[in-house]
Amino acid sequence: MKKYFILFTLIVSFTTAAIFFVIISKNKNSAKTEIKLSTNPSNKEEFCCVENLQAAGYSDNSIYQLKSIWRDENNTEVSLNKFYGKKVILSMIYTNCTIACPVIVNEMQRLEALIPGNAVNNYNFVVVSIDPKRDTPSRMKKFAEDRNLNLKRWTLLTGSVYNIAELAQAIGFRYKENQSGLFKHSNLITFINTKGEITDKIEGLNPKNEEFLTLLNK
Repeated sequence: MKKYFILFTLIVSFTTAAIFFVIISKNKNSAKTEIKLSTNPSNKEEFCCVENLQAAGYSDNSIYQLKSIWRDENNTEVSLNKFYGKKVILSMIYTNCTIACPVIVNEMQRLEALIPGNAVNNYNFVVVSIDPKRDTPSRMKKFAEDRNLNLKRWTLLTGSVYNIAELAQAIGFRYKENQSGLFKHSNLITFINTKGEITDKIEGLNPKNEEFLTLLNK
C-alpha cells in the first residue's frame, strides 16, 4: 500500500509540474508577442509621435526632438518646437553673471542689429538660464526689460535642472556651479536653422562683425 501511495504522489507531482511548465511557456510567448507589437512600426497608435515628427520635418539632429517643457518670461509653458520654421540664435547664461553673460547678450543684440530690414523677423533670439533656482520667469522678464530686448523676437526660458543639462549636452555647452552659486561656463552662441538643426557656433567673446555676417549669410 505504501508503494502505491508513493507512486501516486510522484505521478501527481510530475503532472502538476508539467502543467505549470506549459502555463509559464504560454505566458512567455504572450509577453514576447506583446513586446513585438509595441515596437512594430506599423502600430500607428504607438508611433503617432514619430509620424508627427517626420511630418513636421524634424531630423535626428534637430533639437526639436527634445520633449522638454520650459517657462518663458511671461511664465507661459513653452516647448522648443515653438521656434520651428524660423532661424534661432541661442545662448545659455545666468542673470547674476556680471562678466561674460552680459557680453554674450550684447553680442546677440549686435547680431540682431546686423540683420537687414524685415529679415530680422525671420529670427528668434532665445536666452536659456542655467540657474533655475534664481532665474524665475519674473526675474527673466526684468532682465529683458533692463536690457531693452524686443520680446516680439526674444524669448527667455527657465526650466528644470534636467532640461537645462539635456539642452546643454545637445548644443555642446559646458557649465559647472561652484559653492558660491557662480557658474563656470562656455561662452557660446549657437545658430540653429528652421528645422532645429545646429548650423554654426561662435565660441568666445567679442567676435568681429565680419564673422557674424558670414554666419548670417549662410
